[in-house]
Amino acid sequence: MNSTGTNGLDAGGLNMGSLSMSSIVISTIVYFVAAFYIKRWLVDLGIPRGVTRGMVVFTGAAVIAYGVAYLIDLVLS
Repeated sequence: MNSTGTNGLDAGGLNMGSLSMSSIVISTIVYFVAAFYIKRWLVDLGIPRGVTRGMVVFTGAAVIAYGVAYLIDLVLS
């Protein structure tokens, strides 16, 4: 029986709760940065504002943020 007192959340000296929190914070920042640059890129291409452009920005930024969160979890765990 494990008697570390952390309910199984301790993995090699790293607190798994702080790992997930750091990936959430960093991926949120990455989401807004990616959305800014995707919007800018689409404006430079001359794509007019609308629902389709908004969905492209949202989907692209979300995919990039998920990828960064996955890489952070992969590296830190």
